[in-house]
Amino acid sequence: MTGPRRPAPAPQVSPLSEAEAQWCQDQLAVAGVLAEAYAGDGTTPPSLTSLDAVVAGWHGDDRGIDVNTVVNAVGVAFGEHVARDTGLSWVIATDEHGTDLALHGRPGDLLLHPANAVAKRVVEGRTPFVAALHAEVVAAVRRVRPQP
Repeated sequence: MTGPRRPAPAPQVSPLSEAEAQWCQDQLAVAGVLAEAYAGDGTTPPSLTSLDAVVAGWHGDDRGIDVNTVVNAVGVAFGEHVARDTGLSWVIATDEHGTDLALHGRPGDLLLHPANAVAKRVVEGRTPFVAALHAEVVAAVRRVRPQP
């Protein structure tokens, strides 16, 4: 017989190191290159509509761009839009499943994993989803953490 399940320990969050922050900047640059190629959008970060066009274009493309390249670039660009629109901050979050890039905010130790959300939908073949997911996530964050 097993005893009651213990709740998982709360994730630990830490600020991005200089190298991790640079990696995020590099991903935003890659997102810009992809958005220029698939949507003609040279802004950084690319618009949410352009990120949707990147995913849709990549799914219908034979350029051989690796899925991880698309997921990381679109995930960080999507996360940057969420961060700008909610006031959440980029962190490294560590829990029982490992360590990952995340967005964090207080009160409530709100923790979001934008690249994971993008990866799930890219692998499932969903398009478009970025703009709608952004609206959904921002609305949910604002319900929990109203802006001043």
